[in-house]
Amino acid sequence: MSTWIAQGQLALINALIVFVVTFVPVVTWQYRRYGRPNAARLLGAFALASYTTALLTYTWLPLPERDSLVCSAAPRPRFVPFAFVDDIERAVSEVGLPEGLWSFTVLQVVLNVILFVPWGVIVRRFLHRSILAATLSGLAASAFIESAQLTGLFGIYPCAYRTFDVDDLITNTLGAFLGALVAPLLLAWMPRARELAAHRHVPRPVTAPRRWLGMLTDAFAFMVLSAILSVLTLVGALVLGIETDAGIASLGWLGFAITVGVPWIVCFVIPPWGGHAASGGQYAVWLTPLWRDSTGNLTRGTLARRLARAHVVPGPMLVTLVLDEGLGLGPGWSLLWVLVVAAAVLLVPFTRTRRSLSGVLTRAEMVDLRTLDDIPDDLPDEGHA
Repeated sequence: MSTWIAQGQLALINALIVFVVTFVPVVTWQYRRYGRPNAARLLGAFALASYTTALLTYTWLPLPERDSLVCSAAPRPRFVPFAFVDDIERAVSEVGLPEGLWSFTVLQVVLNVILFVPWGVIVRRFLHRSILAATLSGLAASAFIESAQLTGLFGIYPCAYRTFDVDDLITNTLGAFLGALVAPLLLAWMPRARELAAHRHVPRPVTAPRRWLGMLTDAFAFMVLSAILSVLTLVGALVLGIETDAGIASLGWLGFAITVGVPWIVCFVIPPWGGHAASGGQYAVWLTPLWRDSTGNLTRGTLARRLARAHVVPGPMLVTLVLDEGLGLGPGWSLLWVLVVAAAVLLVPFTRTRRSLSGVLTRAEMVDLRTLDDIPDDLPDEGHA
């Protein structure tokens, strides 16, 4: 029992980590899908993160030390279906009723069923799939987990370190089926995604949290893309036999161009060409900057204006990164763009239309995209910067 408690604590920690990492993309997805975040479905997303991490924690963790694994003592797989029936009968006959029902053998079978009840609930009511889909997907998930146990985590270990049991497939699938049956009762309070999405085109006020989420989304996208490119670049360098003891810094300006320059172009240069997309983050939360022409009408502004606004905050960051790469100025210079970022964030609640530092400097106004019909481009001869 103490092992189960320890695994439960580990699962909770892992769930919190997964939720923190996925919070920004989940909320951003809700903005695009539903038009605004929904607290109930956000809670459902946290439950999904908690459940999936708990499932993998209970079935795969803790991982043994590879060198300490003795394959001659590896657990033998159990391929006989419904062997748990005989195990339960034997456990009950040894101590009688009701004590036998609380034996480890019985509890293990019950917990295997309970472990996949949330799967059926989530697939049936949160993901809006049929009972059959919930049951079969539960079977597939259980088969994936058991296959990992049978193959030593798909070959990472030389032999199995957990027991493969065909009865686990049966009890897990039963749990998914039962969860799918009770899902409408357990999650009757959960709003349906389709109903929320039907109102996503309704315009809503431009708020400070909405602007901050757009900023976070841009920063998240930049960091994730940079991290992915870093890994791919290092793997490519390893294949080509290039020395990378110092990580991506070993590649000098080439590594800098791939892991900083490419994400920069994708996140801050390409979006302004879209007219209604000063950045991917703001577009994700249904916002766009507009400028007023000489007659007071809102326009999309010139491309130069949109590019200038998109670089007010991230521009100083790029400059400090380039100077650090070229001159080795050290991390102290990053304080310059940190101050710019702080000013941009703190100004949001105190500026008209929540336009922040970039809007103030370029005279832009933040507008909900759903309020627009046909906004023209700014004309070059109107004298706007």
